Amino acid sequence: MPDSIADGNLVDAERDILQELETALSEHIALILEWNRHLIVRDEDENTENSGQPGIAAHPHADDHIDDHDCNFGAWYALNQHNRLIDQPAMHALATTHEQLHNAARRVLKHFDHNGTIDTAEYDVMALRAESFFSQIRRLERAFRTARSNVDPLTGAYNRQTMLSDLEVERERSIRTNSATAIAMVDLDHFKAINDTYGHQAGDQILQAIAGILQSHVRPFDKVYRYGGEEFLICLPNADMRQTARILERLRRVIEASPVKLDNDISLSITTSIGAAPILPDRKIEQIIEKADRALYAAKESGRNRVRLWRSPENAETGKK
Repeated sequence: MPDSIADGNLVDAERDILQELETALSEHIALILEWNRHLIVRDEDENTENSGQPGIAAHPHADDHIDDHDCNFGAWYALNQHNRLIDQPAMHALATTHEQLHNAARRVLKHFDHNGTIDTAEYDVMALRAESFFSQIRRLERAFRTARSNVDPLTGAYNRQTMLSDLEVERERSIRTNSATAIAMVDLDHFKAINDTYGHQAGDQILQAIAGILQSHVRPFDKVYRYGGEEFLICLPNADMRQTARILERLRRVIEASPVKLDNDISLSITTSIGAAPILPDRKIEQIIEKADRALYAAKESGRNRVRLWRSPENAETGKK
């Protein structure tokens, strides 16, 4: 029975996917060997029967998992295909190749069972599909291993190692397409006091919980980074400041309404202060982060647990919500 992808943080989900890809690779290598053994053993059996010598029984499991939905990978993909980490072109392409591989194997085996001969053209198609399936899996494995190296191990958010390069790509895309993009800084209110009172383990649990809320409530194409300590950075492509304010206010309210339950059964209500700034063509990424940080400071100065936006002086007052 296939498992659904972990409901925890991004690290757990990527670990599950990587494990499934490794399992699919070994499973299908075994299946290819088993299908080939079926052809070879049956062929030897036919020759032996014709010569009057004792034959070898056809492999009893050759038709097992011939349907792509019956094998573990097919069932797992069907269960998880709408997960945001699976719902991407490379994974869908792998699933298509997987289906084509099983269809090709079915044609080869059926032709052999009915005619006693191997259709070499169909066999070549099966071999090509197998080669493509294995190479696609290996590429995806490399991609997920790289992704895991760019993820903060505690929270599952992306880390600062990849943040600046990602933001620069978004800045260039925003300029090229003339589309609005914003950067937001999120800070947990009174986090030092929580650490001092309940300990660092409790602080880690809170960081994990808040990161999970942020990642599950942003839009699919937004990215959440752990900026450092109790601060997170969110990149919001295709969002003007009005849209940004709505998205961030919704996040703030969800966090405020979601007490974090600690291991000792204590529940703590957490609030956040959030500041945001737009990506501008004449500003470097570091400058935009600085503006978002200034808006965050304004949110804290005005009482915490609120959203503040930075705007250029000619457009609006700094700190206006």
